[in-house]
Amino acid sequence: MKKPIFLILIGIGVALLVAGAAFVVPWFGRMMEEMDEFNVQQAQHRRELRVSAREPLNEEQEKLLAQLLGVSQEMETSQNANDLEAVLSSEPYLNYLKTQVGQDYTDFQAYIDAMPTEDMKTVALTRIEAVLGADKSDEELQIWLSYYFIVREWGTTVQNPLDNMKELNTLQQTHLIEPLMAHNPEDLSSKILQIGLSSMFMTEDNNVFQDVWRNNLETHGEQEGLLRCAVASPGEFALMRSFFADMNAFQTWILTRPEPEN
Repeated sequence: MKKPIFLILIGIGVALLVAGAAFVVPWFGRMMEEMDEFNVQQAQHRRELRVSAREPLNEEQEKLLAQLLGVSQEMETSQNANDLEAVLSSEPYLNYLKTQVGQDYTDFQAYIDAMPTEDMKTVALTRIEAVLGADKSDEELQIWLSYYFIVREWGTTVQNPLDNMKELNTLQQTHLIEPLMAHNPEDLSSKILQIGLSSMFMTEDNNVFQDVWRNNLETHGEQEGLLRCAVASPGEFALMRSFFADMNAFQTWILTRPEPEN
């Protein structure tokens, strides 16, 4: 089954799960039109995110990277990825974090534990509004925001969300549909397509950074590659690291190549 048609059925299935066929009455043509609009918005979001994630380090960041590599040598860190958290807990990187996010952290683990920070929530809201529209109340946005981070974490455990529909439907029902119904059940019919497709764009945010970071590790070596990722995208790097037990597990995920599409 082609993905667009399959995704339509996801939206319809969600609607049936919520309140029966009454919500699935809108014209099929209108649903296709909305899907086209969503695909355009998502494609633009993905392009912009890729451009941002692939930006080369600027002069200041290159100097910081050189400092961190020097710290790593002084500490005589091994190739074990977990050792790099000591390097990221050094003064140069913590000072860098302060200039980037305006917050003091005692070490890198404290930054991980703070995820998602207010800065990362703001980034996520910008992404949500860019793809799903800004026509949502503050209460709705908070529901979508909470769901966004839940799906981002879940997305690190699966290769393809469409191959794990039972888990995905449970996430949608528990963390998105039920809270939205409790907030405004009358308005849910207009959100059917967004509910059906939202998880796709949220997990694709993972894929964009995973692809760029994997290239860093393969090009520069695992140790320098991880440091480059932490310097280039400190917030995103710490957020994704917070989804894993340790840096070794995080590195393994970064280096995992996606399964080829059939």
